[in-house]
Amino acid sequence: MSGALPGTPGVPLTAFTMLSMQTPTLGHYILPNLRSIQWRIHSWQFAPFLRLFLNPELVDVHIEFPCNGPHLHRPAIVSLIPTRDLTHLRLGSMEKEDFSLDVLHNLLNEASETLRSVSLGGELSIAVIEKLLQLPNLRCLEVQLPGTRISLPAHTAVLPSLEKLAVIYREAGSWLHVLKNIPNSTLREIDATFLGSSPTHLQTLGNSLLDANLEETLISLKCFSGDGIPLTKAGIRPLLSFRRLTTLNLVSSCTEERCGAQLNDSIISELVMALPQLTSLMLGGIPCEASTSDVTITSLVAISTHCVELDILRLHFDTNDIISRDTHTNSRTHKFTCKLRTLSVGAQPLSSNHDDILLVTFTILHIFPHVETILSTGGDWDQVGRGVRLFRKAPRITPFPAAN
Repeated sequence: MSGALPGTPGVPLTAFTMLSMQTPTLGHYILPNLRSIQWRIHSWQFAPFLRLFLNPELVDVHIEFPCNGPHLHRPAIVSLIPTRDLTHLRLGSMEKEDFSLDVLHNLLNEASETLRSVSLGGELSIAVIEKLLQLPNLRCLEVQLPGTRISLPAHTAVLPSLEKLAVIYREAGSWLHVLKNIPNSTLREIDATFLGSSPTHLQTLGNSLLDANLEETLISLKCFSGDGIPLTKAGIRPLLSFRRLTTLNLVSSCTEERCGAQLNDSIISELVMALPQLTSLMLGGIPCEASTSDVTITSLVAISTHCVELDILRLHFDTNDIISRDTHTNSRTHKFTCKLRTLSVGAQPLSSNHDDILLVTFTILHIFPHVETILSTGGDWDQVGRGVRLFRKAPRITPFPAAN
């Protein structure tokens, strides 16, 4: 529920309106059959009225708390969340020093058998984290982890039903050992956001996934690294064993001094040959203007050849290689079948020469015959995007007719 009255879009809620709603329904709920609620608290003056909507029938609760102001309302609201049938819980802007975490711990204890999905924003206490790890039927967990190491009893299985894990963390050692205790028969998706500065973070993560024996179950891995942490061959190599992956998004931001993707054709070819089931592949952040990538058309050909089900691709590659080299002409007679529809190119360098832009456009269309969208930050890439759209309106045209 947002800041408007049910059935009256655009009419803002006011304290007077809420008080009017409260008066005739004192001791009752405004919507007694409500099963799902989403409430973003922009001002604490509305917090007391939230209790009118937290009826025992709720199964899905999503509340975003304001980051500033008095915190006395937060534990009171958390304590009112019904637990009888609660299956999905999402709370934003929780604070480690806030005693509402004690109330949250009690809520998790009461709803331990029914909860299937939990998302908690803000840094949590160790006690809350350890309680989350004990939830027997939890399938999806999104959480920010504390910097201190999470202690587990020896040989203790945690989160036996977990299918998706999304974590934000600064110290890899605070949680990676937990992976070994999650049954590898269920965990299918991992989203990891690393806020630290270790340049070997991705390699550490990959080795931990191998130690957890997730090669046969993991189908999606998304890893976001902080500024200045490059994506390297050493970081990618441990991931080559996860042959069932359909989504691999490894995002590392570029800096003014350095491109975030330090890869080459060799490692790209190894990657796509090892992971032929990929439908989403994102390597690096949004390609930058200063990109001096060692990735050439050779990688584009390898990707199209081995990952025929690919739908979206983000890659830092050297467009000058397409323009200046003749070796790519050998691929013009090859018929590609890759299903790629979206190619993200960002702001990476592209010649402004009309003939060069035309050659790059036709080459992309030939290697990825189903491409529809070129995602860029503008500039000359807009012309490539327009060329792709025009080509889609004239499908009988062949970018590079086969040689006789």
